Amino acid sequence: MRLLVDNKNILQKIWFKLKYSISFAEAIKIQGIWKSPVQYHEGYDMNIECPHCEVDFNSEDIAHTLKNGYYICPVCEKKIPAPAANNRNTPVSFISRKKYIIPILMIVGIIALTVFFFLKSSDKSPEKANPITAIKTEPVSQPSPPPINVPPDSPASQETIPASQAPQIQQQPDKMKIVEQIAAEFHKNHSYTLEGEFVCLDMAINIWNQLMTKGIEAKIVGGNIRENITAWNYRQLAFASNHAWVVATVSPTEKVAIETTEGTVIKPGMKDYSTYFKGIMFDSPAEIKRFELLRKKMNDVCRDAKQMITDWNQNVSGQQLHPAEIVARKSRLEQRKQDCENTFKELQEFESKAVFY
Repeated sequence: MRLLVDNKNILQKIWFKLKYSISFAEAIKIQGIWKSPVQYHEGYDMNIECPHCEVDFNSEDIAHTLKNGYYICPVCEKKIPAPAANNRNTPVSFISRKKYIIPILMIVGIIALTVFFFLKSSDKSPEKANPITAIKTEPVSQPSPPPINVPPDSPASQETIPASQAPQIQQQPDKMKIVEQIAAEFHKNHSYTLEGEFVCLDMAINIWNQLMTKGIEAKIVGGNIRENITAWNYRQLAFASNHAWVVATVSPTEKVAIETTEGTVIKPGMKDYSTYFKGIMFDSPAEIKRFELLRKKMNDVCRDAKQMITDWNQNVSGQQLHPAEIVARKSRLEQRKQDCENTFKELQEFESKAVFY
């Protein structure tokens, strides 16, 4: 227990030596951490100066050293006479006051400079406004009879108003008219023949490219406009697709179809309008070209598998053939059927783009 008390006293001495060797502001901050709530009662705040080391102390900080009318100085460890009780509320000594003089003078100087610059800037603001008001009043003082005397209904005013308003009003392009012009011009300069292979696809890609260049959203559609595909599944649609055309968005609520082989625009309310919106919608030429490649591959492989099934039913099933020949034919048939299914699975990557109704 004695050891703990000695250690406490040593720590307190080190603390006060550190405390009173630093600045007044830092001492106040550190002192606030060590004070207990009891030490903040009124009537106990008093400065005491050590007559030996001339260091000022707060009576609260050294109250625990008071014994027989003397305080013990935490710095030099010598006795400090305790002042009378009626002098505890006396003002702070001049030595402690002089610590505040420099900070107070600095604060007053900063405030004075701030007020000076504020008044200086406020004095300059009217000087900047004077040339502006003078410029505004000059055109008013000059006589300008012709503009004042022009009546509002005169031809001159009717001509100037549209000229001044024209640059401000940006009219949206008529997308329907642009679509019709592109379709008519393309049909005028191109001919559709059946000699080529899927020529309608090339024409649809050309029209799609022109529309996208003009800023009109468009899609290339593949399908069959001669059949009602509403009841079809995706496999039937992929197998029977034999035509391509373009669908364009001319407004947020209106779409039209372009029959590229004829140069016509199918609008809402026209015959076969809904037919041109059933099929597989492609976002780019690359997608429909890949679809067409896989579609042809699937058609060839599945057509061969179908012929082999027909040959099996007619020439093998129920016939007396050598077992080895039966096994070989069946093996080729099963392999071709598997090839047909594999090519269709590749084609299924576009199934989400199919529209049947």
